[in-house]
Amino acid sequence: VFDAPNRETCTVQRDRSNTPLQALTLMNDPQFVEAARSLAQRILEQGGESTAERISFAFELATARPASEREIAILTDIYDSQIVRFSAEESGFDKLLEVGDSSYNQDLDKRVLATWIVVASTILNMDETITRS
Repeated sequence: VFDAPNRETCTVQRDRSNTPLQALTLMNDPQFVEAARSLAQRILEQGGESTAERISFAFELATARPASEREIAILTDIYDSQIVRFSAEESGFDKLLEVGDSSYNQDLDKRVLATWIVVASTILNMDETITRS
């Protein structure tokens, strides 16, 4: 799925990959959705109060470097569009919260948690996060 080398020969460094299949897997596979939910919960519990603080916190956790102003702006736009989307829905976000086996903090606002799951998934889907080059 991730353009991994076969096991017939040794590879010193893996090639970077950004295939559509990779993105599809990282955005939809239950393990990755559950990982995004866990990161989203950590963002809400430890990431600070403002959206920018929370994005910076999550970005640095995933990439081991601070986010640039442009990256924060892009992720803030994603947050803003998703919070509007989930606020307009009656219960569509519940399916997103139910993915995976681990439980989540029921005290958190479900709409806000779902929004942060989308942001966390976006961060976790970045090539820089996957390959840490």
